[in-house]
Amino acid sequence: MGDPDLHVSGFLLRVRPGKTDEYKRRHAEIWPEMLRALRSSGVVSYDIFLNEPNGMVFGHLFRRHAPEPNAPEDPAIIRWRAYMADVLEMDGDQPLKEPLEHVFHMEFDTGAHPGVVPDA
Repeated sequence: MGDPDLHVSGFLLRVRPGKTDEYKRRHAEIWPEMLRALRSSGVVSYDIFLNEPNGMVFGHLFRRHAPEPNAPEDPAIIRWRAYMADVLEMDGDQPLKEPLEHVFHMEFDTGAHPGVVPDA
């Protein structure tokens, strides 16, 4: 699916009741060192969506390569995870994460559609 050089993944997290505003605030003020850590781990694109009524978070990211399970984590990622522990439901020192199966992908639209007539 998609660019064979990119690894795509998605997951679900749950924000603790009453903490959605804090979850959004912390991401609006994400630490520059956290962004650097994500990029240095191979993340090229990362989106997070929040369903505020039920506190569910959907995360979607593209990496240059699949994550290496035994690779050491950047200290900024470890600090961010600890910082978010009072906002997210946790499983020990990790956010309680539900992985998702990737079942569909549509390529980025390049704008070239030979033979396609736009809607009137």
